Amino acid sequence: MNFKRKIQLGIATATGMLVVGIVAVPSVTNVLHAASDNVSLVSQTAAPTSVKATNQTVKAISASGTKGNYRVKYAKAGTSSTTATYQQTNYNTKSDASNQVDYLANTQGQRTTLNSGTAATVQGTMGKVYVHWNTGSWSVTTIANTQDVAGNPTKFANQVNNQIQKQDLTSKNVTSGAVTVYDTPQNGQANSVQWQNGKQVAKVQGQQANTVIKIAADAKN
Repeated sequence: MNFKRKIQLGIATATGMLVVGIVAVPSVTNVLHAASDNVSLVSQTAAPTSVKATNQTVKAISASGTKGNYRVKYAKAGTSSTTATYQQTNYNTKSDASNQVDYLANTQGQRTTLNSGTAATVQGTMGKVYVHWNTGSWSVTTIANTQDVAGNPTKFANQVNNQIQKQDLTSKNVTSGAVTVYDTPQNGQANSVQWQNGKQVAKVQGQQANTVIKIAADAKN
């Protein structure tokens, strides 16, 4: 069977364990495109050409696809190895698009308050601390190594919350959005920011949390 798959992260309400599920991804809209619809320059997309994050600067090194379905790759300045990607995809229906965004409406766990009075929940399991909160049409989940936040379980979550608020990421007018980030670099580009507008979904993935958030925040609506 030939279909795309994705890993969808959720937090179980009863056990506090992270649930990993495989779900089929619906087909994107397939149409013939004229040459003028092709994308080869970053300026033809909603993605920023470069961003300066907390501990690294990345620049777009390629753009490919069409105006409706394209991908932009980023590399650290002076290198050619992809460290982050920005992808936009148009789906056949709003429902199909909604299924691509890992929005979490509610999770169970110990209630806590982040900076600026943001209400959140905390769960700890298998050497990880998960902090989750919702703001507007967005859900945010931070994942930190237990030893990195010993004595202060919300340390990383507060850093992420500060960045999101400072860069107005969750002020974007979206149908729904989801942020999932780790406190250490991820080789598999597991850090992600996704958001839906109608039938369209934009997704940023990368190795470092602050870079992924900054790319998403700087993207044109």
